[in-house]
Formats: sequence, structure tokens, C-alpha cells
Amino acid sequence: MLVTNAMLQWVPGHLELLPRLVAMLAPGGWLAMQVPGNFEEPSHSIRRQLAAQQPYARHLDGVDHPASHDAATYLRALGQLGLEVDAWETTYLHVLHGPDPVFEWVSGTGARPTLQALPEALLPAFEAEFKERLRRAYPDEGGGVILPFRRIFAVARKPA
Repeated sequence: MLVTNAMLQWVPGHLELLPRLVAMLAPGGWLAMQVPGNFEEPSHSIRRQLAAQQPYARHLDGVDHPASHDAATYLRALGQLGLEVDAWETTYLHVLHGPDPVFEWVSGTGARPTLQALPEALLPAFEAEFKERLRRAYPDEGGGVILPFRRIFAVARKPA
């Protein structure tokens, strides 16, 4: 059995890696995977938009950022490799608390490469603008900020 949890999104072109992973499976073996599917949500699109602006863009061009595909893409890719596949997506509603909770969430995950690549002199302004835009996109209407978080899952079995 091979299990990958919230890792493949960091591997550029990870669909091309799937044949190697499948080749490692014994007959009757399983591959289970999960990747985030929220890269088009404001939590990520705001970061990309801000990173494309000057003075940030010249420091962030080519910085890796996570990416994934939809469940149907993984279902097709694994099925074409001869596996029996079940793929789906689930959206979890995380309720976050505290000052700038969405920034805190993404700064430890998908936004981390961007934040680490910025020069120290530009980081405070980038963070301040990012936080402000996130607060507008994810308002706290009492009881915390709701962050929808889509996850893509696939389990696949190699026929015996």
C-alpha cells in the first residue's frame, strides 16, 4: 500500500509521477492519496494576484506554489494506468478564530514559499496587504471566520 497525504501538490507535474508509483504496487495493492483542492479560492488567488504586482513580482517570479487537479483528473489518470479507482472531493468548513486567522492558516501552508522568498524589507507591506484582502474575503460575522477547504481524495487498487 502507498499512501500520500497532502504531499503531491508540492511536486510539479505530479501526474507524470503516478506511473512510477503505480509500478511499485504489488498485484492487489492499493494507492491512497489526498491533495488540497482549494487553489482557486480567495485564500490562494489573492496571494497570486498580490505576488504578481510590483515591487513583489520581481522577487517571486518562478517561486514554487502548490497545485492539484480535480477528482475526475485523478480518476482518469489512475484508471488509464489499469487501476480500479474511486475518487471524490469533500469541502470541510473550518471555523478559524483570532486575528487574521486565514493568513495564519495559509502562511503555514500554501503561502509559505511566497513569504519565504520575499526580501525582509518587502515582507511587512506584503503581509499587511495580504491580511487586509483576506479579511475582506473572509469576514468574521461572529463566531469565527469560515474557511471552506476542499480536499481531493482517490483510492485505487491494482488488479490481482
